[in-house]
Amino acid sequence: MSAIDKLYGPVTIVTVNVEGKMNGITVAWATRVSWHPKIVAVSIGKTRYSRELLDKADKFAVCIMGKGGREVAEYFGTVSGRNVNKFEKISYELSKSGLPIPSGTIAYLECKKTNQVEAGDHIVYFGLVEEEKVLKNEPPLVFGEGQIL
Repeated sequence: MSAIDKLYGPVTIVTVNVEGKMNGITVAWATRVSWHPKIVAVSIGKTRYSRELLDKADKFAVCIMGKGGREVAEYFGTVSGRNVNKFEKISYELSKSGLPIPSGTIAYLECKKTNQVEAGDHIVYFGLVEEEKVLKNEPPLVFGEGQIL
């Protein structure tokens, strides 16, 4: 284990809907970067199919997962949307903007993609929060030391 593994963060699923193709990826690197206006950043590996879709997307959702979303988060983190429609196996709702919100989500942020920056083996996407909703008032799942806690 390295010192960087001690940086804990919320377990989120970042979702997109590009030309009717819905996808999502479990992300442990999501954070707010500005209060006024509200802006968040998410980091996606360059080789991920979700990164290809995010490059084409105008909007994305950051779905913060609660304790009831552990299995969904594990599924979205281990199966590629390149080969499987992840939303066929789990229940979800669509946000105002038509972004999928998977079961187990306790809160979500609908974001307009504003910028992206290369960061090593990842791309960091910045999103202006346009809508937000708390679905369940409970602590989020967290990721640290290489695992969902």
